[in-house]
Amino acid sequence: MPNETNIIFFGAPGAGKGTQAKKISSKLNIPHIDTGSLIREAIQNTTELGERAKFFVESGKLVPDQLVIDLIREKLIVLKDRNYKGFILDGFPRTIPQANALEHLLLELNIKLTCVINVQAPEEILIKRLSSRRICSNKSCGAIYNLISSLPKEENKCDVCSSKLYQRKDDTKEAALERLNEYRNKTAPLENFYRDLNLLKDVNGTKDPDDVYNEIVKFIS
Repeated sequence: MPNETNIIFFGAPGAGKGTQAKKISSKLNIPHIDTGSLIREAIQNTTELGERAKFFVESGKLVPDQLVIDLIREKLIVLKDRNYKGFILDGFPRTIPQANALEHLLLELNIKLTCVINVQAPEEILIKRLSSRRICSNKSCGAIYNLISSLPKEENKCDVCSSKLYQRKDDTKEAALERLNEYRNKTAPLENFYRDLNLLKDVNGTKDPDDVYNEIVKFIS
């Protein structure tokens, strides 16, 4: 697989990594693997792993690391059996143990990471962005807006499907502070983990989204 591009998108909540991951996924025509969506897809398809994940989700518990790794393995094996060009992984790993488990998985499947894109922004900007985020209430759409940087054309209405927009409970200022604190404690140490592997590429997430996108394109080119 000489021309594959395998990227992890990394960054604090509100940094804009999810938005950029989708844009790069579209440009490169490679799948955007969001672990939350991966879990929901497995549950909907009632696969063996999906049934195991369903138990934890319905119990309000976190899906165990090993089960998430198994879901990612299953997805990557399917991709390798098809016209494999690479992947974008978003939302995993979040901790050092998860990063180590992913390293073992990629070694097992003979897959090499191209780079880890680290989208950065100061905490005050992250809090402002998070508390300004609105999401389409139509679950099959799920479009994301921001009252600062990406307003809907019509107030409180999705541009894509016209459904109402809502604010998630974890997008309030108080919840944003908690999320960022958890990120600092658990996920931020991954910066040094991937920097030591010479894979980390820092991107300034405070710029205009198009400028951020162009910077990422330069890294992966």
